[in-house]
Amino acid sequence: MTDQPLLIGVTGAIGAGKSSVLQAFALRGCACLSADAVVHTLYHQSRVRDAVVARFGAEVLDAAGEVDRVTLGRLVFVDDDALRWLEQFLHPLVEDQMRVWLAEAQLRDPPPPLVVYESPLLFEAGLQDRFDRTLVITAKDEVRRTRLATRGSLERLAEREARLWSDDQRIAACDDVIDNSGTPADLQRAVDAYVDRYAGT
Repeated sequence: MTDQPLLIGVTGAIGAGKSSVLQAFALRGCACLSADAVVHTLYHQSRVRDAVVARFGAEVLDAAGEVDRVTLGRLVFVDDDALRWLEQFLHPLVEDQMRVWLAEAQLRDPPPPLVVYESPLLFEAGLQDRFDRTLVITAKDEVRRTRLATRGSLERLAEREARLWSDDQRIAACDDVIDNSGTPADLQRAVDAYVDRYAGT
């Protein structure tokens, strides 16, 4: 037994359903945070919004004057220099918030069963060593594409995936895998089993 809950780093392919996995962990009382949620919060900060506008122009703002992530994504995924700038700008800010959140989550009383952090760039950014275990979420290609089509996110999928590790690479590097090709109930059962296996170990 340890005094602190295990830190779990979660990642997976685009459309694998990582957000659903976090929701399933949250239902079990786990402390959960998504890197995407951190980035979303950062874009609402004036210093971040101003820096993005200075680099990309006011066209990246929506009607409310906030950063439009879809428009920004269209710009950076066709321009290596632009993507590199955005990543170098955002990653240190995300990491700062991640460290603060992880420290706070581990000190909660009572402690959560597990502390779960999801990042699409877990391995690409070299974050895996910060966690006790790494968990990769997979899903069949047709399932992923259906999910992405439903939310209008199929555009430039191949270009986006080319910048990420493949499922084979992730699976070879991780500790555990959950297949999220089934129903929400299937996913919850898989997450329940995972929590039961590692909580308090």
